[in-house]
Amino acid sequence: MEKIKTSYIGASGDTLLGFTYKTDLKEPLGNIIIVTGMAECAYRYDDFATFLTNNGYDVYCFDHYGQGENVTDLNQLGVVPKSFFSRSVKNLDKLVTTLRTSCLPTYIFGHSMGSFIVQDYIQRYTHHVNKVVICGSNGPNAKFLYWFGYHFARLLVNKKNRDKQGVFLNKLVMEPYSKSIKNRQSNNDWLSNIPEVVRAYDMDPKCGYIPSNGFFLELLKGNNRLYKKKFLKKIRPDMNILIVGGSLDPVGAKSRGLKSLAKLYIRLGVEHVETKIYPGARHEILNDTCSKEAYNDILDFLKADDGIAEIIQEKVKK
Repeated sequence: MEKIKTSYIGASGDTLLGFTYKTDLKEPLGNIIIVTGMAECAYRYDDFATFLTNNGYDVYCFDHYGQGENVTDLNQLGVVPKSFFSRSVKNLDKLVTTLRTSCLPTYIFGHSMGSFIVQDYIQRYTHHVNKVVICGSNGPNAKFLYWFGYHFARLLVNKKNRDKQGVFLNKLVMEPYSKSIKNRQSNNDWLSNIPEVVRAYDMDPKCGYIPSNGFFLELLKGNNRLYKKKFLKKIRPDMNILIVGGSLDPVGAKSRGLKSLAKLYIRLGVEHVETKIYPGARHEILNDTCSKEAYNDILDFLKADDGIAEIIQEKVKK
């Protein structure tokens, strides 16, 4: 396996940084794009990416605006451009479109904020992929919260405070997650049952910071769009969707959100929807006590019918 620091130019012309992980196989099984969460870094996925490359895939993981490799001044962490959510979706599609020229199946794994970007992606660009993994997410059960949060943020955020730390919005959005864990040793214990994972996150200067007001405005704006019928009905019926998460993950309302999302896709007529809830696991199933099981479940989903996926992608390309 080879890990390469990589840059690519997104649809809006912005240069984004991250990592490419190349399998040792001469003929890779496919391409997998990892879309990360908020207030974290692409390198936190090194172990998962290595697992996937050892099983025959090339993996691409890029940091979001205002995160990880895209930030050299720590004071700029969480500062994002206008419409960063929709720009991120468009940038993702440019990467997908580029990778499809390899004539290999290209799949997407999205965690947390990345999972919401993936939810949007399969509405906007439904014919560009046929297999996605939605991890650590939520569903239509939260649509009122996203609507309220977005309109509240619109009243609060202005040109003067847009790039300043969103202390109040961070408390509004993130504090319920922390409070979901009783007898917590860290405000980030909701991420994982493993103390070492939480400690590493707490100590990383590029993780767990308070994002800007503008970040929360754009994130809530993006999430507020996700469960509108006119967009949902665009999802192709032969899409393959795996929804995974922990039973104690507060982001997904302790699995209720994941189940409501699965039911929504099934009601829309999506033919292949799988859900796996890991008992006792928290937000980051890739970094929790269930990680080995989660790795293998995701791999099994990605490997299933690889040949069929490639034929479908070739038809779309033509």
